[in-house]
Amino acid sequence: MADRISGEEARRIKRDLLGVGDRTKHRSRAASPLKGLVRRPGAQQRVYRYRFYPTPEQATQLQQTFGACRWVYNEGLALREQAWERHRVSVGFAETCRALTGWKRMPGRAWLKEASSTVLQQVLRHLDAAFSRFFKGSSKRPQRKRKHRSKDSATYVRTGFRWVEDPERPGTASVTLAKQTVPLDVRWSRALPPGQLPVKLTVTRDRAGRFFLSVLVEEVIAPLPEVFASGGREPKAVGLDLGLAALVTLDDGEKLAHPRLFGKYEKRLASLQRDLHRKERGSKNRGKARERIARLYAKIGDVRRDLLDRFTTRLVRENQVLVVEDLAIGNLMRAGTGTGRRRKAALNRSIGDAAWGELLRQLTYKCAWYGRTLVVVDRFFPSTRRCSACHAKGPRQDVSIRAWTCAECGAAHDRDTNAAVNLHDEGMRIYRMVASALPPGRVPPSVIRASELEDLAPAA
Repeated sequence: MADRISGEEARRIKRDLLGVGDRTKHRSRAASPLKGLVRRPGAQQRVYRYRFYPTPEQATQLQQTFGACRWVYNEGLALREQAWERHRVSVGFAETCRALTGWKRMPGRAWLKEASSTVLQQVLRHLDAAFSRFFKGSSKRPQRKRKHRSKDSATYVRTGFRWVEDPERPGTASVTLAKQTVPLDVRWSRALPPGQLPVKLTVTRDRAGRFFLSVLVEEVIAPLPEVFASGGREPKAVGLDLGLAALVTLDDGEKLAHPRLFGKYEKRLASLQRDLHRKERGSKNRGKARERIARLYAKIGDVRRDLLDRFTTRLVRENQVLVVEDLAIGNLMRAGTGTGRRRKAALNRSIGDAAWGELLRQLTYKCAWYGRTLVVVDRFFPSTRRCSACHAKGPRQDVSIRAWTCAECGAAHDRDTNAAVNLHDEGMRIYRMVASALPPGRVPPSVIRASELEDLAPAA
């Protein structure tokens, strides 16, 4: 494999073969250091999401912007891949921005000018961030965006929108995007922190045709008061066992029922899918059928997110320490083979319907916001097989066994409640070990992972 080309030869290849112009702007000016974003002490970035209803003219302009963003992303990806695979030249964000200027001047590409230049530059910034994650090994290689597969979105930085706060309703504002003259009809379901200009706005359109405005602001989130167990200064903790018979089981025996939304709407989805396949490809009726399916999926997602959001908020408010098990969700959802592949496919649908990953994501950021601690116990901890009364480890049990009796002490256990109690005890053991090793005045981190701790002795 040839080595990477740099220096004058790389600049010549970019200019002559790739169409990336030289950096001629501001050459006569003295270089000055970049000014970083100054944040208030304790401020965190938070996203508020609102639905809005565009006028026909606004919807058309946004559709053109989504298409321009998708085209620029694909062209930037192709340019970077071509530069490396054919010429062994690295192309970064600055080069793709200069190439964008040339793309706008190409014959037949005048429609790129109908989208805000800052939006298109932000697309290239997202592409550069995707390559950075790929090089670090935290994500897969960036892929091309497809019109009917990728989410339609456009990000506007502070120079790409006009924000006028309503003095009569603090926390709401009149929002006008670049290349538009009429403010958006935003449904302000809750107020933003008053008196602040958003860092950036992101406009999205889902497959069901709904438009949303995501507002990124910097907010000082006050931590919740500490919660202690009754009769002492021990932090109140709760063990959570995630499952399919019950979505979440607490160590006190409370269970959150699995909503099984896909099962509830399974017949309706099957009927809509059959209706879709009867329609001629490319016809308007096929588009209408596809939109009906998308609206049903959107309804399922909205109900699921609302359920998990309410439940996780309640857990974070009522407890100081939350203990969960480290789940390899991707491994659990691997495709089955052989004679049991149909049963495995049904199990994978149930796991996906449970949305364990979304539940853990919400617990993680809410613990960081409100001063709580999430303890993630190692996935190999025998929470199900161990007796929570005498700590004796029993044999492996089939998932169909929902209750069992300990052979050592004779205690009768509900399978999920016993696992939640074991997780609670092991999580508190890890929490005390980490808290005792901290300097005076330091609080435990928001997330403690047992797999990342060194010299962690196994529980007895």
